[in-house]
Amino acid sequence: MIITLLSDFGSFYPAQMKGVILSRLQGGSGNEASKITFVDIAHDIPAQNVRAGAFALLSTARFFPSGSIHIAVVDPGVGTARRGLVLESGGQIFIGPDNGLLLPAARSLGRPAAYEITPHPGASCTFHGRDVFAPAAALIASGQQPESLGPRVRPKDLDFGEAKRTARGLEAAVIYIDRFGNLILNLQKLPGGDVMLMGIRLKRVRTYAEGRRIEPLITLGSHGFAEIAINQGNASEAFRLKVGDRIELEEI
Repeated sequence: MIITLLSDFGSFYPAQMKGVILSRLQGGSGNEASKITFVDIAHDIPAQNVRAGAFALLSTARFFPSGSIHIAVVDPGVGTARRGLVLESGGQIFIGPDNGLLLPAARSLGRPAAYEITPHPGASCTFHGRDVFAPAAALIASGQQPESLGPRVRPKDLDFGEAKRTARGLEAAVIYIDRFGNLILNLQKLPGGDVMLMGIRLKRVRTYAEGRRIEPLITLGSHGFAEIAINQGNASEAFRLKVGDRIELEEI
């Protein structure tokens, strides 16, 4: 059984979540704890950036086998009236807050069915990852069905939107910035040729090394989205752009 974890927690909080899961499975029939493989997708998601977490989960979940359980926690609304969810889609399970974080990944695999998780009275108001979502993952891993955790609900949506054609080219949004400073856009097909951003030409390439050192580029990334990069440089810093910014790509 594979259980993945994705969060903005940094280093030691995810270990508490793993400990809860293993403790709840230890001693079960067949010693389920010994059959768990944990995979850390990322714990350096920018703090409280739900859209960045959603993109990372969307880009990763499709590479896991059927039966995998994904716990994702980027949760600025923890402890409020926002719901906890377990989603089933395409043979995989997604567990986390109902703030849109889970839905793009779940929807990419099929038609999600969502069920509400009710926190138990002793759950921490500030750490649902450990006290709500990890126990829910343990229940699913032990054989319980998602519908046994609570009533079926309609989850909150999160949509990255689509690029729009303008009189001069394309208007797109920055939906993620990776550790290299590459700007990932809500654009899944490259323009036909080179384009301009803020008056600077972006060379259309298949791979970063096709550009000269410090040359601005546009390419289709491994995640299936267009990205603006600078060969051996940082596009986010160079263009002073952040997640959520809208840009216009002017066709040349």
